[in-house]
Amino acid sequence: MSSAYQLKPWTQVAIPHQDILDGKLDNSVYAAKLGAVVRQDPTCPPVYRSASQFFAATYLTSELKSLLTSVVQRLCGEAGDRVLQLRTPFGGGKTHALISLYHLTKHRQDLVEHADFAKLPNPGTVDVATFIGDDFSATKGTQIPDGPQVLTPWGYLAWQLGGKEAYEIVRADDEQRVAPGNDVWRKIIGDRPTLILLDEFLNYVENALGVEVKDSTLGKQVLTFIKKLPDVVAELPRTVLVYSLQASVQEAVGNEGLLGTLDKLVSRNDAKKEPVSGDEVMKVVQRRLFQTIGDPTAIQEIANQQAELFRKFHESYAETDRGRQEIQQQAALLAERIQISYPFHPDLLDLMYHRWGTLPSYQRTRGALQFLASVVYSLWQEEHTSLLISPGDVLFQNEAVRGAFFTQVGERERYNSVIDADLIGRKAKVKIVDNRIAQDSPALSHLKVGTRLASAVLMYSFGARSGEDRGVLEQEITASCLTPGLDRNVITATLSDLRENLLYLHYVGKRYRFETKANLNKLIADEESKISGNDVLEKIREELGKTLQSSSGKVILWPKDSAAIPDREPQFSIAYLGHEWAEKSPDTILTEVMSWLEQRGNDKREYKNALAFVIPNKAQIDKARKAGRNAEAITSLIKDKAKYKFGPEDVEELNEKRKDALSDIGAAVRRLYDYILLPIPNTDGANPIRLEMIDLQAQLNTSQNLQDRVLDALKNHVFGSITTSKLMRLSGLEEKEPGYITGDELVSYFFRFPTYPKVLGIDAVKQAIVKAVQQGLIGYVPYLIIASNGSPKVENPSLVSFERTIPLNELDLAGYLLAPQLAKQLSVPPESEKLPKIGTQGAETGDEVATAFQGGSATTIPAANEGQAAVEYKSQTSSIESSVLVNIVNGVQPARHYKLEAITDKSKFFELFSVLQSLSDRAEDMTIKIEVRAHTTQEFDRAWISGAIEEPLDELDIQASTRLE
Repeated sequence: MSSAYQLKPWTQVAIPHQDILDGKLDNSVYAAKLGAVVRQDPTCPPVYRSASQFFAATYLTSELKSLLTSVVQRLCGEAGDRVLQLRTPFGGGKTHALISLYHLTKHRQDLVEHADFAKLPNPGTVDVATFIGDDFSATKGTQIPDGPQVLTPWGYLAWQLGGKEAYEIVRADDEQRVAPGNDVWRKIIGDRPTLILLDEFLNYVENALGVEVKDSTLGKQVLTFIKKLPDVVAELPRTVLVYSLQASVQEAVGNEGLLGTLDKLVSRNDAKKEPVSGDEVMKVVQRRLFQTIGDPTAIQEIANQQAELFRKFHESYAETDRGRQEIQQQAALLAERIQISYPFHPDLLDLMYHRWGTLPSYQRTRGALQFLASVVYSLWQEEHTSLLISPGDVLFQNEAVRGAFFTQVGERERYNSVIDADLIGRKAKVKIVDNRIAQDSPALSHLKVGTRLASAVLMYSFGARSGEDRGVLEQEITASCLTPGLDRNVITATLSDLRENLLYLHYVGKRYRFETKANLNKLIADEESKISGNDVLEKIREELGKTLQSSSGKVILWPKDSAAIPDREPQFSIAYLGHEWAEKSPDTILTEVMSWLEQRGNDKREYKNALAFVIPNKAQIDKARKAGRNAEAITSLIKDKAKYKFGPEDVEELNEKRKDALSDIGAAVRRLYDYILLPIPNTDGANPIRLEMIDLQAQLNTSQNLQDRVLDALKNHVFGSITTSKLMRLSGLEEKEPGYITGDELVSYFFRFPTYPKVLGIDAVKQAIVKAVQQGLIGYVPYLIIASNGSPKVENPSLVSFERTIPLNELDLAGYLLAPQLAKQLSVPPESEKLPKIGTQGAETGDEVATAFQGGSATTIPAANEGQAAVEYKSQTSSIESSVLVNIVNGVQPARHYKLEAITDKSKFFELFSVLQSLSDRAEDMTIKIEVRAHTTQEFDRAWISGAIEEPLDELDIQASTRLE
């Protein structure tokens, strides 16, 4: 298939009929009148008067062909129904079918070259009599040229079938306006091929009911006549009666009784003909309005391309394979229907047939064709560039189009102001939407997306399918307006804009429709004018506070001055500056933020390394203001719903609008801030600090939480933890005297000096201190006695923590951090932790060791070296069996070697390695020997053992031996 940009618009493919090109769009061009054809009225367009031109412009549907065939067969004497009723939709209506029968029987000789009629039987000369109810006066009848004043349908039909001679047979009945008997018609018709055509008969009967005839009415006599006539026709082998009937009670001007009576003239359903049905309507319209529709190959490419757009659009809603398969089938069907309806989009004709067809004002044949002709003419004059004519392509600014439209849907006066205010007026609201899209996406400006969708909604706003509410769903409007370059996202966004801007567009029950009463937008606009600017800003602040409420980190929201930002708090704080900062120039912002960093009110700020400033965006502030004002106005209206007498639909719509407004505030709030100003060391300049700008909008983090995005943007500058080596280096304990510093002082450095790493809070430093003490990098003591010469002492050396774990919650930062050497000097093992000297008696040695290790039992075993013994002991509450090598004379000596043997199963495998990791952290060197016995009830695959176990061990240069059995 050709690419979309290679496909030609319909104006370069199809050519309308000459009457459309000439701008002949009045109703008479499309108002087929049987009487005018019979009279050969010169004002009747040749396309109706001439049999050859008529059939050249007529698409013969399968049902119309069947009707014509059936009638000529009966005229030839073949068996079958001889009384036929016509009910038809637009695009080949009842009168059109009657004219087809008239031309075929009266002017058969002019149709010899028409291929469709070549094989039809020829009954020869046919007597044709017509009666058109709208042309015949119920009170005066009609004057026959050079003949009598005929007063009744039977008189008029008799004159047509047999002239003066036949009329004389019914003269008395005609003059007295009394229905004649059946024998009269047998005598008049005889066995000649005879066709009787009745059009608009119900209208005549209704008028005749008002004409008195003796103790009856002409209407009752006509009904008697029309009830008898079918019986006579059924007896005569070469006579056919065809009459048209309104398709609905609405068309019958509500006269349901008369409609039912005429409907019963035929008792069999197959005698009720509908010459046009289903998609054949499209071919009828196509043939009547276009002299040529162009190259079939080009049309097929357009159909395929439009079907592909349809498929892609609907697959975005599909959730199952079956759903996607159904969409494929629908897309294929759409391609077929486009080829039938081209250049019209099938949805345009569908909405007229299924929706407008329910309207009493809708003229199924002439009016519909006139409307479509005016649409084609207006678009042709504009050199329309779309591939198809869809509901969104109707140019309502064209007066002829607008007039034909209102003729079909009615309510001209009520909707004129609607169309002017929202669609075509100089200040039409739809222009706001068109301009916004043109600014955001210049490539779409020529499509006028807002006008396109609003026009389509207006088309769908009249009538409704059976069982449905008035209006159109988003999926329906989108599918009918799809065109290359216009995707679902743009359409969805545009519909949202239309809801917010148009005054008469209503969105109820997920359906869009125009109504004559102004929608809630105007009330909302009036209410918005009552909302103060401070109220709006408070709403924005409230919504901003919600998105920051559950976030980590210290938040300072819209500080009014530098004094509102705390100082000397050991926590990193992020100041979200207020709306007024969006109005300031970049230079002013830098100057004032630096001032706030240096000063807290009138005092000099100390914790300069604990702050970041987030700067707002003017455009988003304005969007948030607009949405906030909108939300507050809607909330006020909902509160006063009784005052405004809102119905359930209004309240539902207001709630939807409020939900959208709050969503808009949320979206604006999430994008409310552009960049962060962060104080960092200045390596070039007199001021030791400068402000680094970090672009917040350029961050990859798409979290809905603003604080999370800010923290993510700061992740390379602000940390949640500190390594022990960095803590040791920054403390300076090993580099200078006196070798100690309070925890509080060290912590303060991280928040005071930009040369130090920025940390989120005090816990980051505390955790680093605990880990450093555990690793023996620094020592810790809760308090020190500082001599006059500055040398430190401790009252209780056991309080010095070094190479041991301190619970985080027991670490008091008022205590002192010690250099390693100082910690060792001040640290003396507490007496309670020394083992007693062990004598030479083995039993005493074992007992004393067991006591030293918190109870239990112990046994002394002589060691290999003289003067030593190995004491094996086990606690009463432990499963661990241990031994310690002791000096028999001096007791337990410092231990520098540790050996561990353990057995476990796979359930505690990782816990065992966690214990070994703790030992590894303390030991300078460690050798591990592992013996593993693994078992399976299945089978160990040799290749897997090799690849997953042995090869990785070999790559790590780990000595091992394995056995598989």
